[in-house]
Amino acid sequence: MAIRQFNIFVEGTDDHDLILVLVKQLRNIIPHPAKKSIREGQRVTTYLRVNGSDYDILISSIGGWQKLGADQAFSIQQAADNGGKTLIVFDADADPIERAETLKQAITAYEPNPAIFLLPSPQQSGELEDLLLQLVQPQHQAVMTCYDGYEQCLQGLLNTGQLYYNTPSKKRRLYDYVNVMPLAGDEWERHHKKGGQKIFENTDIWDLNAPAIQPLRDFLNQYLP
Repeated sequence: MAIRQFNIFVEGTDDHDLILVLVKQLRNIIPHPAKKSIREGQRVTTYLRVNGSDYDILISSIGGWQKLGADQAFSIQQAADNGGKTLIVFDADADPIERAETLKQAITAYEPNPAIFLLPSPQQSGELEDLLLQLVQPQHQAVMTCYDGYEQCLQGLLNTGQLYYNTPSKKRRLYDYVNVMPLAGDEWERHHKKGGQKIFENTDIWDLNAPAIQPLRDFLNQYLP
């Protein structure tokens, strides 16, 4: 029986890491027996196999929605030819309808019917960080309250009538959230030394069963083998 390939293309490393943890929760997977996963800067590619099957899963961060297209053509065509599927999980940004159409057009020559999920949730504008802020474990929500006070303090510092300081981005808020956690061992290394990884498998930090992430879990469950 021919190997069936399922691709999941995402924008950045945090997207990749979150999807990887979800796939591990939803399917009995093992590292690919022949292909080596790669992590280099903002490009991460993980090769997996569903245990006891002929199904391969590729999870790849490509560096932004503008980069979806010809560079992924081989993998997309491979999935289409062997009965697999290509999934795209990108930010909706300001206009989810426009973004979905743009993504479809980018790969229509290779896959006319991709499965697309836009973050943070279907038909909602926003990005990955909007979803992650809803996955903070309730017992640590006080950290976010502290951050709110920090932002309000910065906004109150005026210089000749203008805001003088930039308030931290959502990305920075989430990085700092993980940064204050008492990480140890491999988790500490991955966050502090290897690109600020968010340690999504740590259930003390993240609630991956929160209602906000259920649509994404359902999407993966629907299309993955």
